Amino acid sequence: MGNKIFISYKYADSSVQKLNTTYTWELTTPRHYVDIIQQKLLPRYGHINKGENDGESLATFKEATIQSKLADKIFDSSITIVLISPNMKPLYPFEKDQWIPWEISYSLRTKSRKGTYSNPNAILEVILPDITGSYNYVNNYNFGFEIIKLNKNNVKPLLVSYLHPNYVVTCTWAQFLSQFDTWLEKAVENRKNVDRYNLRVNF
Repeated sequence: MGNKIFISYKYADSSVQKLNTTYTWELTTPRHYVDIIQQKLLPRYGHINKGENDGESLATFKEATIQSKLADKIFDSSITIVLISPNMKPLYPFEKDQWIPWEISYSLRTKSRKGTYSNPNAILEVILPDITGSYNYVNNYNFGFEIIKLNKNNVKPLLVSYLHPNYVVTCTWAQFLSQFDTWLEKAVENRKNVDRYNLRVNF
């Protein structure tokens, strides 16, 4: 049986590598990468999309409504895929007021609704190539969200010898395409051992 998957990404970041599935005049954004995941990869492996479909924008809703709808989708999922792109982290508003960190934070929580519990999601961080095809931008000083950094190197000390040190599993887009289900399984394995990690849900 497939997993229910929520995808977190910066919709309009046009600093990613152009895909051959987009028109020559069209800017490629992470949304185009999401389309590949939702339309080709998830159905092929029997997984279920819990993220927004293209055209299902929440932008016209009030923030409280958006948060509620996103929370519903994340509550009913077991894996959160975070697509990393070069300009996903604006300087303003502050990180605590941005949607992607909130989605990650909520994904990491144990949630309860009317007696139904949802354990922390597995988190798979997929680095998208920049416009030159490089992934090196992630090595730039101060790049990335604090909520992700806090959930790396967070395995409990006595367990470091046989568990992956990072709760958040990371791969590049090329690795993800070549071994899609393998990377999901790595993230799910961490979720099965979630009590052996020091999860940080605040940032």
